[in-house]
Amino acid sequence: MTETASASQSTRVRRRIGELLVDDGVLTAEQLQEALRSAKVIDGRRERLGQTIARLGFTSAENVGRALARQLQLQYFGDDALPIDDALISRVPAGLAERHSLLPIGAEPDGTLVVACADPTNIVALDDVRLASGARRVRAMVASPLLIEVALRKAYGFDQRAGELIDAMEANRDDLGADLDLATVTEDAPVIRLAEGIIADAVDARASDIHVEPARLETHVRYRIDGVLKQVMVVPRSATGPLISRLKLMSGMDIAERRRPQDGRARYTGKSTEVDLRVSSLPSMNGETIVIRLLRKGSERLDVADIGFSPEQLAQLMPIVERPQGLVLITGPTGSGKTSTLYALLAHLVGEHTNIITVEDPVEYELGGVNQTQVNERIGFTFAKALRTVLRQDPDVVMVGEIRDPETAELALQASLTGHLVFSTLHTNDAPSAVVRLRDLGIPPYLIASSLSLVMAQRLARSVCPRCSVPAEHTERLMAQLHLAPRDVATGNYRSGAGCPNCNHTGYKGWTGVLEILTVDGKVREHVANQSAEAAMRTAARLSGMRSLREDALTKAAQGTTTLEEVLRVTTTDVAEAGTCPVCAPRTSKTTTPSARGAAPTCDLTPAPAVGATWTWAGVRARRAARPRPASRRRPWPCPGCWWSTTTLRCGPRSPPC
Repeated sequence: MTETASASQSTRVRRRIGELLVDDGVLTAEQLQEALRSAKVIDGRRERLGQTIARLGFTSAENVGRALARQLQLQYFGDDALPIDDALISRVPAGLAERHSLLPIGAEPDGTLVVACADPTNIVALDDVRLASGARRVRAMVASPLLIEVALRKAYGFDQRAGELIDAMEANRDDLGADLDLATVTEDAPVIRLAEGIIADAVDARASDIHVEPARLETHVRYRIDGVLKQVMVVPRSATGPLISRLKLMSGMDIAERRRPQDGRARYTGKSTEVDLRVSSLPSMNGETIVIRLLRKGSERLDVADIGFSPEQLAQLMPIVERPQGLVLITGPTGSGKTSTLYALLAHLVGEHTNIITVEDPVEYELGGVNQTQVNERIGFTFAKALRTVLRQDPDVVMVGEIRDPETAELALQASLTGHLVFSTLHTNDAPSAVVRLRDLGIPPYLIASSLSLVMAQRLARSVCPRCSVPAEHTERLMAQLHLAPRDVATGNYRSGAGCPNCNHTGYKGWTGVLEILTVDGKVREHVANQSAEAAMRTAARLSGMRSLREDALTKAAQGTTTLEEVLRVTTTDVAEAGTCPVCAPRTSKTTTPSARGAAPTCDLTPAPAVGATWTWAGVRARRAARPRPASRRRPWPCPGCWWSTTTLRCGPRSPPC
């Protein structure tokens, strides 16, 4: 008889879990009543109140677990990770543990098995564990569902099975120098289960790419998670050949060709998701390197608010996105989230009265209410030909996956002039560079100036894990690399992740967008039409309110969304802002402290330029005022980082930055 069974005999004298949570101050009486009305029926069983409260977000699952343990007079497991004992794990089948969300964590001398579970009132589950393990008794401990999920993945997950599969592959090889005949092996062969297990594990880990990289003595398997590569497995050299051959075979490649690069595609169907695989092979010194891009069908549903726009950026972006015509470009390197942002914007425009057509290579996400088509260059169905056909389909909004050639670029710009709203992407480092890239493709400047409405550069920065977030401490070297002074970080809410099971002890969970939005109007449009240099366009954009990638990243770090280490990783120093103010630079000492904006150093010039003196900065003619203004009425200086005071020209950061 389990301990939970004996505890259930005293339910009449126990206080209800809702009352305990209200007494603890983590739940209000109104929220309790709403939770009682919102309980669902799952698989014929009514959802427990604690589960309903956690699902509605009224309080955390940890608070519910602690109250449940106090209600049942059980011990609550509050450590960061559950202990994993292989001997205990082998006593409980994986299916049973995963089905009931429990894990054996200890054994007592009298034959009692200690089990961590999220629902200790499930007597059937505890009896099943007792029978399967052969234990005399089962003693339940309460633990967080998230903690149990992480422990189950480690205990019964692919990390444990991979070693067994590799050992089986080596044991079944008659000749260690020969590859397996993959055309004759059965579906449960170790090599097939290893290849499929790697893909399934990458999907569960939210990876975007899988890298299989042979070395001289072994092969490394790495996942790219939230933009950062992480090694997850080392495969012996003897198992490398069969593994790579299996990955090539399942993606339609020629396994006999090892001297030339190949591209292939496959599809993986998991328990609750469908993933398209884009596979690339590249011959290297130690064998073929395989990279697999994971494209989740229908699983990525982003709202515009999830990208990371500030209220000011949304106010700048959405009026242009909601226009009936124009060209909107999103720039950035591969993996910077351009496609996700495009789909979020398209989802915002989906409606009964709007015809939206996309031309993509490939169709990465399925979006309801949108007609999506995929190019096929093997049969000559290119972006340009697809776009010509799309324009005859009476579209209101057109999305072109990427502008790769002059013909596609010219068609996209002309479509934006004929009453269509066109979205597309370019591979450039920042927003002003997109105009130069269109010029390089042979597009006339007048056509760019009249059709281009907005350019947005984007990067992805990892977000600080909310469960283990702590105040951040910054090294002098990091602050010097970012051109920050102690006074620049004194007022911000800078955070970092200490590491916990929720973030797999990385300190980061999820990502946020780092954005640079260039609105093509006014002075910027004049510079585009006049074929001005990129630096001049950037200066005009800065004066009209554009915030650079580095500045946006620093703002998000000051808000505690990301870290300064991520700012340094995903952004570069603003080239146009790296120089000092041309007026005060010659008179500034070498020991001045860089400003938070990475632009001009902090200087204190006395005396100020002579009355009546004139000079030019960024095309703006400035003149020293004859009457100095009071400090409370500082006059904006032409340089975005400078301003006038009564007697001194000070060069430093403005708030908010331009």
